Amino acid sequence: MKKLFKSMLIGIAAAFILSFPAYAQLGDSAFFGGISEGRRLDKTTQLKINETKNKKQEEYKAPYKELIFLTGRPIEYNGLITKNSKEKIDIYDKTAKKADEYKLDYKFEISATTPQDVSVNRTIKYKVKYRIEDKQIIKDFETDDWDETINAGGVTFTLDEDQSYSNVSVIEDYTPGVTYYKGNLSHRAVYTGQDGNTTLEMSGTFYGYTCAYSTTETFRIDCTVSNGNWQMQYQLRPSVSVAKNLQYTENEPTSISFEGNYQDIMQNKSGLSYNIYVKPPISYDIADTRTVFIDTFNDFEQLPAIDTGYVKGHFAEYDIKRMYAMQILTEDPKFYQPDQAITRGQFVEMLVRAIKLPVENTQTKSKSKKAAVNLVFPDVLPERDDYKYIMAAYRSDLAVGRSNGHFYIDSPIERQEAIVILLRTLGLETLGLEPTSMTAFTDNSKIASWAKKEVYAANKLGIVAGDEDGNFRPTDFVSKAEAAALVNRLNQYMREDLQTDYTENIVNYAD
Repeated sequence: MKKLFKSMLIGIAAAFILSFPAYAQLGDSAFFGGISEGRRLDKTTQLKINETKNKKQEEYKAPYKELIFLTGRPIEYNGLITKNSKEKIDIYDKTAKKADEYKLDYKFEISATTPQDVSVNRTIKYKVKYRIEDKQIIKDFETDDWDETINAGGVTFTLDEDQSYSNVSVIEDYTPGVTYYKGNLSHRAVYTGQDGNTTLEMSGTFYGYTCAYSTTETFRIDCTVSNGNWQMQYQLRPSVSVAKNLQYTENEPTSISFEGNYQDIMQNKSGLSYNIYVKPPISYDIADTRTVFIDTFNDFEQLPAIDTGYVKGHFAEYDIKRMYAMQILTEDPKFYQPDQAITRGQFVEMLVRAIKLPVENTQTKSKSKKAAVNLVFPDVLPERDDYKYIMAAYRSDLAVGRSNGHFYIDSPIERQEAIVILLRTLGLETLGLEPTSMTAFTDNSKIASWAKKEVYAANKLGIVAGDEDGNFRPTDFVSKAEAAALVNRLNQYMREDLQTDYTENIVNYAD
């Protein structure tokens, strides 16, 4: 019986540096119940290259919207948010400190669209202490400085920093294709004003993820505003998402050299819902629930029009076309044989391209003939074109060898092996059952124990299904067409299903 193991190292490298791409970042809307526009994602056909170890200070500036409840009624504020981060954490740098700290600064300011009687001038600086635990990072935010003045409804509210605090704690979990995170926040802001002190207390939980095709951050925050003789209680549910939608369009002119092509349309969805549970005894006409949005944007990326007419009518025609358009498949279409078994190396290269794992820039490597080479797998040599993809997969714990330390790069890959590796890209193996449990497939007893929970999870996520007889056929070799279908379903999951789970299932607002 085969067993999958992480490969035995042959010539252990001193350190592997891998900088994950910044598709979007934790706290781009800060932690005060507002929403920002969201970041643009990297180009679909852009091959991600490993970045240098010394990252520069990053600045993010975007439109921002927040609801101010300090007067006892929700007042909409439109402004700008600027985020400056000096974070230089790399969980794959084995020489880096396992615990340290960095600075994170936020600035909120007026924009041209702000209502004349509403303004927020807020600057808050955090000292972020972190520690690395395997592929996870634990972060604790401590307030270093906090200055704030809010004008709303003709009243000026000035923060009393001595009586105020802001605390945020986050855990980030890095998987090869997706970074997931969860956090808790607690704020207490005391403001002085014409009507005495007003206190705002906020406490909540937030969830987020980032991947190559979508990113989402969603909060649920319970809030209380009190001022002398009145109190107000409400819940905020802000969510910021950016996702790509792959669409095929046929060309309208008859005299054109190609029928049509795919394009990736990047869109944002930034919404802020609230529910008021306890209204103040003030004669305001307030809706109990409401949702406000930030304007959406569309970014278009034209994808190559590859001639795939040779697969017309094939069961995987749709999947193969999409894989070529996104340049996940790159071999010459004239020689592509959809029913040929795909090798382990070819399948891993497809996954690396699909999830946008950073690869080494071979052009910047030393040209010295005496440069030492650290072989991880003895059958994966640097001279191969697919070497950099296998190494990228290895560094992220995606690629595995067999018990003798070889990768068997040119051997056909079994269905159960392919599913195990594919599920690692999402890090969702925990959705599967224990190895001794049953899957939904008729031939469950033929599935190896080391693959059973991944097969169960992939079926639950809709990435793999049985044949007409309900069989999984675990030891059958995967054809190139079947691989295209599997990777396309993975791609669709990263584009759509993840975002749905982090938006509609939490904040409950429709498109």
